[in-house]
Amino acid sequence: MSTLDEIEEEAKATAEKMVMNMMQRPGQLEKVEQYKKRITHKKASIEAQLKSAVQGKLDGVSVGLKQLQECLDDVTQISLKMDELEDLFKSVPPLVASLQAVREEDSRHSQYVTAMDSLKHIFTVPESVAKTKQWIGEGKLLHAHQCLTDLENSRDDLLYELHRLPNQSSHDKIMLKAYFEDVEMVSNLLEKQIKLILARTLNTVRKEPTVIVTALRIIEREEKKDQMALQQQSQSGFMPPGRPKNWRSKAFEVLECAVAQRIEGTRVDEREDNKLWLIRYLELTRQLILEDLRVVKTLCVPCFPPHYDIVNKYVNMYHTCLSSSLQDLVQNGLEGNEYVTLLSWILNTYPGQELMGSEELNIDVSTLPPLLSEESMQRLQDEYLQKMESNYMEWMEKTLESERAEWGGDRAPDVEPHTNAYHTHAPVIIFQMIDQNLQVTETISKEITFKALVLSIEQVTRYGSMYREGVIQFKNSHFSDRSRVAYFTHHMITIVNNSEQMARLAQQTQTRHWPPAHHDPPAEAKFEAMLATFQKLRDEAAQFLLEEAFLDLEVHFDDLFTPKWLTSSIPVDTICVTLEDYFQDYNHLREKNFEFVINEAQNLVYKKYITAMLSKKMTFKNVEEAQQGANKIVKEANQIRSFFRRIAPEGVNVDWPFEVIKILAEVLRCQDIEMLSLDLHGVLDKCPDVSEEQLGRLLALRGDVPRSHVRDTVAHVLATRQPPRAAPHPSLFRHITFSDRLLSHFAL
Repeated sequence: MSTLDEIEEEAKATAEKMVMNMMQRPGQLEKVEQYKKRITHKKASIEAQLKSAVQGKLDGVSVGLKQLQECLDDVTQISLKMDELEDLFKSVPPLVASLQAVREEDSRHSQYVTAMDSLKHIFTVPESVAKTKQWIGEGKLLHAHQCLTDLENSRDDLLYELHRLPNQSSHDKIMLKAYFEDVEMVSNLLEKQIKLILARTLNTVRKEPTVIVTALRIIEREEKKDQMALQQQSQSGFMPPGRPKNWRSKAFEVLECAVAQRIEGTRVDEREDNKLWLIRYLELTRQLILEDLRVVKTLCVPCFPPHYDIVNKYVNMYHTCLSSSLQDLVQNGLEGNEYVTLLSWILNTYPGQELMGSEELNIDVSTLPPLLSEESMQRLQDEYLQKMESNYMEWMEKTLESERAEWGGDRAPDVEPHTNAYHTHAPVIIFQMIDQNLQVTETISKEITFKALVLSIEQVTRYGSMYREGVIQFKNSHFSDRSRVAYFTHHMITIVNNSEQMARLAQQTQTRHWPPAHHDPPAEAKFEAMLATFQKLRDEAAQFLLEEAFLDLEVHFDDLFTPKWLTSSIPVDTICVTLEDYFQDYNHLREKNFEFVINEAQNLVYKKYITAMLSKKMTFKNVEEAQQGANKIVKEANQIRSFFRRIAPEGVNVDWPFEVIKILAEVLRCQDIEMLSLDLHGVLDKCPDVSEEQLGRLLALRGDVPRSHVRDTVAHVLATRQPPRAAPHPSLFRHITFSDRLLSHFAL
């Protein structure tokens, strides 16, 4: 009640508010009646809607109650009927025994009906078998199959009835099967004929596609009968003789066998008959697969049922049979370029535009298993690289033997027309061989090309090591008896040139074949090792070249800084003349090598000159004699510098060693012995690698300097020297050593 009161109060308040809104202006009083009528109509309308809604709900409740009553009556009636059924079921078991005779009579009647239905076929079995054979021979396979089906149905129905008997007679079964044994023979004959047709599918489908369609229709009918037989077996345990025939799976076996025979038929040659047998076999196989799959896509698809998926089936069959054939090839072994031919065909030709990737086929081989397993492919690549390595080793050893034979020959090496340099063809031939191998591997894959490049680098490095051993043996043999080899200098020049050319050709090969932006630290280290091998060999061969020249000059260097040296220019004159004679041959060095030999030669000359100066073979007794010696030293240094300037190409610095000799001469030229420390500081600034012993020996050339002053001056200079700077030029003093210690003799 409180809720209704609240609603009534709220309604009155709302009405009062609405009346106040309507009566705000004096003119609205005239419309009171109009407002009253409008509200009265609205109230009547709402009351009518409310009554209608309430009446609808009441009608629905009434209908629901009536339906519930009807359901209750139905449930009661069903309960009564169920009780009656239960009473009736109690009387059923006694009827089983009384109806046994009826059941037996029904079974006999069913057998008689089956026998009557099959009677026509039973009596005509021999005639039907003969007619079926005739139709098979005439190619009327559908008629033959229909007749065979009738015969099999009659046999199977009779056997099924025997199977149903509670007391089965094995004698009856054997007799019945013996009577129908020709039916099995006819079935096998039809199967054989269908297999023969399917074996020629790719040829027959071009001329008589209806023959293929007929064979496939028969196969599908037999598949359905197989399914029915299996279903019957699951229900009754009876399986007709010869079922399931599985003609569809046998059909695919026949197709696969035919594919294998077609692929095998493309191998028309053997290695003994034709060196290009593998190329021919793979090309014939490519043509065969391309044409056969084109026929399958265009002609077989309309003939075969869609669920056969015949295109993919044929693709898989060709792929599998080809894989088996290639595995046999690999197991039998390959030789020489056969590795390249096979690898290139598998990796490029087979999946490429020439075969599977062609516009006509457009088959993605990535969905298929690999033609050869990864292990087989890796083994092929490894064997190919091993044979390449073996060929490299054999050929490079022969090349080295040929080079060594030329070293002991009685004629000078060949001269390059455009450079006038001595050379042999070995470097060019070696890298031509490498380049040819790499070009061949590029037809296979980038991966194997890189492996072959690394292998080539290793073998060239190995050749460089063997070449170096041979060069050292050649040099030692010559120096043991210099009359044995007439053209030692010429061949050593050739070795220097060849070593530099090997490094240059290696860099060119790397530029051509190294994959762009490819980073492989181990391979890069091997390449650097190869370059270092030939760079070192170039340097060593140049040293051997100069070693021969300086053997002739040794006696003249021994004459330097002796008492007779002050009045004679013969030693240095002879040194320059002898070197000029040797450099007539050195002109056959390539430009870079010639510059290197010049730098090495001048450094060696000045080292030996300084060694002779510091060997204490003489002493300048007074200042005048020391100045005379200093002038002669500067004059001879100028003479040597002029010689090297004359023979050196532009850009080669021959002044620096002269400057070193000149500053050493200034120490001898100094008149005030107290100022010697300044000149020694100049020596240290110019040559930071000069040792205490060498400074002492330099001062010891001056007889006017007391021994104690020599020791003290050297010690003072070394104690007050500035920190050494990085030397911009090669060291002249580091390798100058003496057997005795001069300063130890000066010790107090």
